[in-house]
Amino acid sequence: MKSVKWLAALPVVAFFSGGWLSSVAPTFVLGMPFLMVWNVSWLVLTSLIMVLIDRAEGDLDAIDAADAASAAVALRAQGDAR
Repeated sequence: MKSVKWLAALPVVAFFSGGWLSSVAPTFVLGMPFLMVWNVSWLVLTSLIMVLIDRAEGDLDAIDAADAASAAVALRAQGDAR
């Protein structure tokens, strides 16, 4: 498992720390309740984190597809040789 996948734990930690943080943070941020700003911010950040993980591991799909194609060609060649 690549270390990039550990970034997926950040939104979970942020979700559970929001309640504690709201007790020490200012009541309103940008005219909205702090917890709403916290949750909306992490909603956007979660999407960005998932894109980052996908970009870091996006080549794995291409490698798997290339391996499957080469295996199919090898099987077809074995079938033709008989």
